[in-house]
Amino acid sequence: MENSITIMPLRELAKEIFTGVPIYNVSAVNGDSESIPLINIKDIIEGQVIKSGLSYIRRTNLKNIEKSTVFPSDILITCRGTQLKVAVVPNTLPQALITSNLIAIRLGEQMIPGFLSAYLKSTYGQQALLSRATSSTTQLVLTISQIGGMEIPVPPLSLQAKIANFANAAAEQYRLSIESANLMRIISNQIIINMLSNKED
Repeated sequence: MENSITIMPLRELAKEIFTGVPIYNVSAVNGDSESIPLINIKDIIEGQVIKSGLSYIRRTNLKNIEKSTVFPSDILITCRGTQLKVAVVPNTLPQALITSNLIAIRLGEQMIPGFLSAYLKSTYGQQALLSRATSSTTQLVLTISQIGGMEIPVPPLSLQAKIANFANAAAEQYRLSIESANLMRIISNQIIINMLSNKED
């Protein structure tokens, strides 16, 4: 059927699933032609990779960096930490390294990155990730094998695109609402200060 939804393990939908480099004693540097941006857990905020806070490291300081290099449309999932975070590498970031706190998924042609990201951020997706995670008192741990074994719903590409577009629109609306609320708070605070100042005069 045209609108049928199949279920497939994520490893069969992905070209690659890989983790990042263990960064311990590599000094951060300013971005230049000899450096590459490094994405860590802190750089994923509200489901997006925030470029402004990225660190940069020298390419020469690491070996086999291509094994941990991500490109636009790759999906990132935290594999260590207290929060499950999911984000898609944006088109504005041509390439970057990820740390070993993240796992990257590079999809094949059967799935749109925006759809998988939306699913993994949904209640169902979060529950599926949590059910596979190894947890301690303070941290959740996910492995490549655990993520690869997740069963993912696979709608037709046309439906995937609609869901991805809807999720992106909802996320943008949420971001704008937060910005608007923060701006109104600032304006309100300033009005109160001005009113009190005028009253004292």
